[in-house]
Amino acid sequence: MNFYTIRIESFHVDSTRSRHTDTDTVFLGLQVGNTQFPVRSKLVGDVNNGDHAVSLSFSSAMISDPERALIFSFSIFNGDTASLSDMLNRAMTSLLTQGVHLTVPGPKITSINLSGAAAGAGVTANTVGISSLLANTSAWSAVATKAVAEAAINFVFPNCDGYVIADAVFARHQQWNSILDSADNDVYRHTTRYAGTDSPAGCGGNSNYTITWSITRDRVRGSMRSFLRARNRNLRPGLRSLATSVG
Repeated sequence: MNFYTIRIESFHVDSTRSRHTDTDTVFLGLQVGNTQFPVRSKLVGDVNNGDHAVSLSFSSAMISDPERALIFSFSIFNGDTASLSDMLNRAMTSLLTQGVHLTVPGPKITSINLSGAAAGAGVTANTVGISSLLANTSAWSAVATKAVAEAAINFVFPNCDGYVIADAVFARHQQWNSILDSADNDVYRHTTRYAGTDSPAGCGGNSNYTITWSITRDRVRGSMRSFLRARNRNLRPGLRSLATSVG
């Protein structure tokens, strides 16, 4: 049995979607086995080129079954989310659902790259292996693209609003362990670049972002109760409660 923390650490902007500054909100979704957790979000605010800290996370997600999948989705939306919250959450959970139905071949992590999928035409979806095989393939097309686009296909984003990043990463427990076995201090960190679609006339050009996420494995050492107490977690009652809760 291991516990995992999934964290969006930061993102870097080379080019904004808007002419001057983007107003970014970061979203993070998580599913472990059949349990899907409510999407979390963090308003980063007005950003320009450069590095921007996020630190949005799910902590202490428990997995014991080696075949159980851990899937997380993330996106960055530029614009006013007040009137779009339902649509944005549907897009995130749709990405998670796509990941649930995938069989991940080999000891690698796989992701659906849907950057800009809700923003308009010209969207492609790729399957990305994260290990020594950092190669894009065209294995995903309309089925994968639908994950984000179905939530916004009839919606016209106002002004320069739109996605600059949308993606999902999924692997089974044993595959995560294979990656983390070779990572420093049980932390695997990955950075991916996303080139967005053109924003409307009068805005900027293609957005160009990179995002850094990490997954940390926390092994139980010593007393389970002491381990959980140190992380502000409690059995409510029994181990089964931990499988349906995160910090």
